[in-house]
Amino acid sequence: MSDKQDLNYTRVEPPPVSARKRSSRAAPAWWVVFTSELNQLWMGGKAPILLFIFCALQGVLTYLMVSNTSDPTPPKEMLYVTLENAIAFGLLIGLIIGADSISGERERLTLESLLLTPTSRRQIVAGKFLAGFSPWPAALAVTLPLLIVVAQGDEALGPAMLWSTIMGTLMASSFTALGMVISSWSNSNKTSLLVSLVMYVVFYIPTQLPSGGQAGRYGRFLKRINPMESNGHFLEKVLVNNRGLAEFWPWLASPVILAVIVYVLLFIYPAPELNLDVQEMGMFRWFGKRDKDMS
Repeated sequence: MSDKQDLNYTRVEPPPVSARKRSSRAAPAWWVVFTSELNQLWMGGKAPILLFIFCALQGVLTYLMVSNTSDPTPPKEMLYVTLENAIAFGLLIGLIIGADSISGERERLTLESLLLTPTSRRQIVAGKFLAGFSPWPAALAVTLPLLIVVAQGDEALGPAMLWSTIMGTLMASSFTALGMVISSWSNSNKTSLLVSLVMYVVFYIPTQLPSGGQAGRYGRFLKRINPMESNGHFLEKVLVNNRGLAEFWPWLASPVILAVIVYVLLFIYPAPELNLDVQEMGMFRWFGKRDKDMS
């Protein structure tokens, strides 16, 4: 018997072509999380309800401004008001959804199934972030036709549509990420929503103060460091007062800095440490402990 006959050769069959194609075309983990969260957010009804409230408020406001013939508002000011309200409500939607994204799943006991999947924590957070940001493009799609209505042919329509897309997207994504950071550090969903709403009020109230209350060096400083206020000031000067971008671009520093900070916090610190036991990383443990003591 020859040496070749003594050897036993085992031939390994390659996987079928269809199987190789399926494995090579497998969707990345962040996309799987994104589509799943998107389906829960929109088919579950949370995003449509918030968007319906937004449409109702914006529609009523637009009708009141356009139909006011006794003391008509100039088109530039109507553009600014419509845009400001759209961004303010868009930030609130993103903040609420972000605040529920992680702490809510902990309470509903659905986070464990995500953490057990063979994927990185950052991809889970990225998918959740993109889904939480998804209501803003829908809100923007509703706002742009309203801007056309209130502009009444004014030349400021083009800049208003441009800056609503740029600044609205920047601010909405930042507040969505902020809500997720708070959610990852919170002991309970109630705590996450409470802290997020408090932070929104802190940012929003200065925008409603009269201009006299924001005068002086200290008032201008607070106006610059508040991203909502600095964004509103920039839009007012560019859209209503026809001022140039070169003169007022420093007012965009605060929204950009906020975006950088929350992105770093979300994807560098909480994302890799995302777990079921918030006690190890929670920044708002005192609030959660107080809620438990009161209950």
